[in-house]
Amino acid sequence: MGYQLGIHLGASETTVAVADAGWPSLVPIGASVTVPTVLHLGPGGSVGGGGLAAARLARSDPAQFAQRFVERLGDPTPILVGGVGYSASALVARYLSWLVEQVTAVRGGPPELAVVIAPGSWPGRRREALADALARVEADIPILARSTTDAFAALLDRSGRAMPGHYAGSFDLGTNWFEAAVYAAMPAGVLVTGGPVGLADTTTTMLDELLRTHVLAQAAAASQAAATPTTATSTPPAATPSPLGTMPSAPADGLLAACAAAREELIAEESTSIEVSAAESGTGTTISVPVTRAEYENLVRPMIEDSVRALARALRSVPAAPEDLSLVILRGPGARIPLVGRLLSESVGATTRCEIQAESDLALGAALLAAAENPTEPASSQTVVLGPAAYVTTPPPSIPPISRPPTVSSPVDTPPGAVAAGGDAGTGTAIGAGIGASTPAPVTALTALADGGATASPLVARAGTRDGSRTVRPAGSAGPFGSTRKLVAAAAALIVFVAGSVTLGLVLADGDEEPAAITAADTGSLPKSTIDQHPQLPADQMRNAEEAADLSAEYATAPATTAEPGANTVISTGSAEVAPITGTAYAMFREVQKGVTVQVSATDTDDGLAKLCSGQADIAGASFALSDPACKDKVVGFEIAHHLLPIVVPKANTWVKCLTVAQVGEIWKRDSTVTSWNQVDPAFPNVPVRLVGPGPQTVHAKVFLASMTGSSDNTRQYQEVELEEVAEDVEYVQGALGFMDYANFLSAADEVRAIQIDSGFGCVEPNALTAGTGMYMPLCKPLYIYASKESLRKPGVAAFMRYYMENQREVTDRAHFVARDDATIRDNVAIVNGMTAGVEAVRT
Repeated sequence: MGYQLGIHLGASETTVAVADAGWPSLVPIGASVTVPTVLHLGPGGSVGGGGLAAARLARSDPAQFAQRFVERLGDPTPILVGGVGYSASALVARYLSWLVEQVTAVRGGPPELAVVIAPGSWPGRRREALADALARVEADIPILARSTTDAFAALLDRSGRAMPGHYAGSFDLGTNWFEAAVYAAMPAGVLVTGGPVGLADTTTTMLDELLRTHVLAQAAAASQAAATPTTATSTPPAATPSPLGTMPSAPADGLLAACAAAREELIAEESTSIEVSAAESGTGTTISVPVTRAEYENLVRPMIEDSVRALARALRSVPAAPEDLSLVILRGPGARIPLVGRLLSESVGATTRCEIQAESDLALGAALLAAAENPTEPASSQTVVLGPAAYVTTPPPSIPPISRPPTVSSPVDTPPGAVAAGGDAGTGTAIGAGIGASTPAPVTALTALADGGATASPLVARAGTRDGSRTVRPAGSAGPFGSTRKLVAAAAALIVFVAGSVTLGLVLADGDEEPAAITAADTGSLPKSTIDQHPQLPADQMRNAEEAADLSAEYATAPATTAEPGANTVISTGSAEVAPITGTAYAMFREVQKGVTVQVSATDTDDGLAKLCSGQADIAGASFALSDPACKDKVVGFEIAHHLLPIVVPKANTWVKCLTVAQVGEIWKRDSTVTSWNQVDPAFPNVPVRLVGPGPQTVHAKVFLASMTGSSDNTRQYQEVELEEVAEDVEYVQGALGFMDYANFLSAADEVRAIQIDSGFGCVEPNALTAGTGMYMPLCKPLYIYASKESLRKPGVAAFMRYYMENQREVTDRAHFVARDDATIRDNVAIVNGMTAGVEAVRT
């Protein structure tokens, strides 16, 4: 089976990803997954090299070096390279041709199809120029142009971050373009429902130009003050900064780079200084100009406010109100400016989560679009990606998303960037609060959906041709706009109303008839198993990991139960990694339900599934998905948790940001000779290494050791503490290195810092996104529970499984694992309620 290619074409850097059998992964070109968008041309316009290779060639032959051609798309003025004129489209085509060649060489064959993404808010002339460039690419494959908003929607769809009835926003403050958009999760996938809104003059390049102009003015003033007596009135030498938005001359490029570096420094520091050379200042002397964060924020505030208002415009176009947003994803080099976060919080409200994510994510989204365009690929899941280690990104640490019912109100008179009034707990927060005489009944939304559904286009359209001919589609051509936005908002409200009615047991009445409670049985077909909703890691890989961890019943922390099986006895077996979760569920369950006994034992996944399928057990924990086709119709599966083990160091450790799996294994293995950090990397200081973690007999330790050293017993001696004590022991020892569960890590975020792990495809840090998408490999994986359909008709099994699924988040947190997202939990509850509908209560 072939693969599909996704390319995020950036003005300064480009990222490439592939989708192989539905799995997206970044492709390093050379030493990095980000490739400079530059070319070095040879005689006759041939490509001598691109990316870092072009930069190296430019040192000896700068005349043939081409850069910044993406931002010139749509500009009819030729670009001179080596005395020869090229259109921007011609240079982009050469660059993309070179990229496809590089990926073909890395993968050993060409892709079946490629998708190139660029801002959908680009003006028409730029989109047309991109389409022209794609038509010139020297590659015998179909190439499509799609928008960055489409790519992000596809990524949201696969990651399960957006829930039906909730809106998510994107805020991308890039080097050469700003773009904001709003998205909604619908049954057909995540749709772009607001925007995109683009700004050409609010970019980090413009921010740096603004700071450069300010610094030159300050340097001129300082030079005048130093050279002129206070009583004099002479005029200082005139500074000639380049106008904003123009390409600076070669000497000024150094100052512009210094301003960009200062922008980054002011993210963490309160002040910095910028050196202005004599040539740059025009004063004849080199001057150091101090810049404070407050001074910088005052300088750039109008531009940042414009960008925040752009997101507000996109939100109003849905139509929706600021409080309807549950998540805003920030991207681009300008996203980390502290003022951006503060102004966004003021605009969208404190209950909206703002997260910063890497630009490389969009290439993964482009690869997903390419896979969806290829009909030979199976339909992708609309939930969480649990991919191999190649699926990497490096978003910042964050806590799990806030779950709150959405509203779809849209006060049209709310000023741009303002938070709508009525943010108290009683305003628009209850699912049924908006139902009344002045609010259209849900059937109105349903009728609208039925009447207008034919006009709504899906997130991803199939390719128009599959005969090998090249297909070019203008960027930004997909997604619902215009009047369909109100349809989407109404349908989103309906989804939430129906789901909320089932979950909360709302009662609907019609006229004088007796009210009837909505139950799971009334909702029609149940959701498919949440295990089948999500892509699964290869069973052989997970089986090998389970064997390496050498887990068995003695490592399960479930309470011992030895009573003889009775009418209300639940037999649980399977993976010892899942047993602590089931044991915790039983410990909580027996506090509220008498007369039911759960016998929790543990061996391994294969043994547990075999017993379940043969009728010897009622439920079975699993570390990988069931593959026996003869048994699948007898059982139902639930994805219940992820096992995530962050590796942590104290805040005082300022030198280590990322370690490879091999480096961690070398530190921790039985015969390790590493005693100091400089033995791990010569750039690290000569500080003693001290290892801390839960005892090697625990489930968490065995999984960690098997993942890092290859075997659960391959470990040197280390400081053994309880999971809750790891952070405390690591915090005050500068050279400490430990591992712990994610729940305790979140509570200790002020004490310790998580390091990134590189399993061969880039550094990834543990956070809510990587926990939910399986990207923190190999220290993150999904865990499952299977139940016999026949057993679910027994009162004891039905009562326990309902409690297990309904209290899934608290159960997994108490057991020191990572709970699944709200959508998965909701489907688990709906499935178990449907499968146990009509089962009599437990008789005690």
